[in-house]
Amino acid sequence: MKFALVLTALAITSMTSLGDVVVVDFDDQAGGIPPIQTDGMFSEHVSFSTNDPNMLLIFSGAGFVGGSPPNILTAGLSPTAENFNGDIYMDFAVAANDLSIDVVSDNDSGVVAMMGIFHAGGFDELNVVGNGDFSDVMHMDLSDFEDITRLELFAITDEFGLGIDNLEFDVPVPAPSSLALLAIGGFAGARRRR
Repeated sequence: MKFALVLTALAITSMTSLGDVVVVDFDDQAGGIPPIQTDGMFSEHVSFSTNDPNMLLIFSGAGFVGGSPPNILTAGLSPTAENFNGDIYMDFAVAANDLSIDVVSDNDSGVVAMMGIFHAGGFDELNVVGNGDFSDVMHMDLSDFEDITRLELFAITDEFGLGIDNLEFDVPVPAPSSLALLAIGGFAGARRRR
């Protein structure tokens, strides 16, 4: 049994920083004009939510309002709301690295929202700065932050609200040697119990 525990511990500690690149662009979701309500479950690696009383919405207007066609994610009181300025929260199942995201559909110039980043070093807030051209993407490279567990797009002051697109990040995967050690540890533990 000790042998199995040692192998399991070695496998866990030998996990490398190798990662799979995950891209969430909402383009495989049903969207529309007006937008269509969604539950925010698009990926096993990240879940999306918003603040009450808002709802998450898939808008088919990407390209026209920035982002990659056809869809973006936004949040508002209803599909027919006058603006879409609900917060958008992203919670990661496993801490993410090398993260970037496009904030889209700004109509105003200057600081139009805030981006909150929960990461291994604590919490940081960044200004989301618009240029007043709703077809330009506000690309945010957050690769300087390690082990991100949550992102929040909040305090949206843009006249008609904002959306997000092209969330991209790395998630760690065990190295093949780690998987082999885990398997050996499991077999050894099973043999000992007989």
